[in-house]
Parts: sequence; structure tokens; C-alpha cells
Amino acid sequence: MFDAKKLLDALVGSAAAGSHGKPADAGLGNMLNDVLGQFTGGAGAGGNIAEKAMGYLNTPQGNMATSAVIGGLAGLLMGSKSGRKLAGSAAKLGGLALIGGLAYTAYRNWKAGQQPAASAATQADGGTPMLAPPSQSPFSADSASQDTALVLLRAMIAAAAADGHIDTQERGRIIGGLKQAGFDIEATQFLDSEFANPASITTLASAARTPELASEIYTAARLAIEPDTPEEKAFLAQLGDALGLDRALIAHIDAAATAAKA
Repeated sequence: MFDAKKLLDALVGSAAAGSHGKPADAGLGNMLNDVLGQFTGGAGAGGNIAEKAMGYLNTPQGNMATSAVIGGLAGLLMGSKSGRKLAGSAAKLGGLALIGGLAYTAYRNWKAGQQPAASAATQADGGTPMLAPPSQSPFSADSASQDTALVLLRAMIAAAAADGHIDTQERGRIIGGLKQAGFDIEATQFLDSEFANPASITTLASAARTPELASEIYTAARLAIEPDTPEEKAFLAQLGDALGLDRALIAHIDAAATAAKA
């Protein structure tokens, strides 16, 4: 089984770094095809193409190529039609800690009877930095399981696919680039399968074993999109209902997730 935590961290880090979101960046998904192609022509009879290719990927240029492909994947998953991206401080937290931190803040403020604005006030860059949830909290990233990371990834992909506008051709190029980069084959297969057949709302809701995890699942989905289409709005509304979340809590999560984007 692949490491879902690391995959979630990589996607969130790329989204926060801003290596996605512009149509022109779509061509970066082909970079590995181009740079690895040079090894197929020049290898001698005894040359090991795979070894040479992986050696290249360990160079600064190769790392940049791999980062470009991960960034392209982050663009598919978390690309914003409005041009907004995750705030830079999100990259320092990692995927689980960011989602858990946003959900924790929203949940705590909702329980305290505060207004949704309180959940947004500490998130944006320039204000109080976004923080990971306390280690003893049910939202803690340290104690989160691989299954938790997996369902959060599935929620993000399902949300991103809600309006049916994911570019399937670009998805294929990026998945192909991940394979050539030596990315974990199980992770690559998981991503390809999930984009092709996103999890249903019923499936996502059935994974919510606790109220806190239900909040995190909704937070992950909400973080992946800025709901500006009827399909996206309907998806989030139905997901919130299926998870059994109070509408006031949903308002807190919405505010926190929106403020986490620059």
C-alpha cells in the first residue's frame, strides 16, 4: 500500500507553492516525457536506460521536472478557476496538518458559539499563521491513520470532479509523467482510478467514524474547490448533509477554507 500521508503532503505543498492553476502550466505535465526521451536514443548496447533516467531525476533539473508533474497534479486536484491558491504557510504544515488544523479551528469556534468570521480571522497570510491542531486533539495529524489520509484524498478528488470539468487528456499526461518519474505505482493507479471514478457522497460519508473525521472530510472537499458552479455547490451541500454536519459548523469550515487561499 502506498503512503497516502506523503501523497497528501506533496499535493498540498505543490498547491501552496503555486506551481499550478494557469492554463500555460498544463504543458509541464509533458516535461518528463521530453527529458526522459533523451535516454532512449543515446544508450549503448549495455546501457541501462532506467538507471540513467532515475539518475537524472536525482539531479536538480530532474527534481524540478518531477515537481512540475506533481504541481500539475495539484492543479487538477486543487486548481482554482478564480486563480486563488493555498496560502504559502500551508506548505509548511503538510496536508493532514492543514486539513486537521482548519477543521479543528472551525469545530472549536463552532462549539464556543462564535461567528464564522472567527474561523477565518487567523488563516490568511499576513495574519496569525495557520497552525497544526494540538497533538492531543482528535484532529491531530500525528495520530491520523493512512485510512484517514486516503479518505481525505478521495474527498478532494470527488469535489474537484463534481462539476465534470477535469481535463481528462491532461490527467492522462500527468499520470503518465508520474509513472515515468518512478512514482509509487500503487499511488499512481489509485489517482488514475479515483479521477476516472470519484468516490460517491455515500461512500465518503460511510468513512466518517467520528464527528471530527466528518468535519475533516468536508474540510478536505471544501479546500479543493471554490464552489462557483451549481454542481459544486450541490456536491458540498449533499456531502454536508450526508456527514450529518450542523449548518453552522459548515459555515465555519467554509470561512476557514476560503481564508486559507491567497
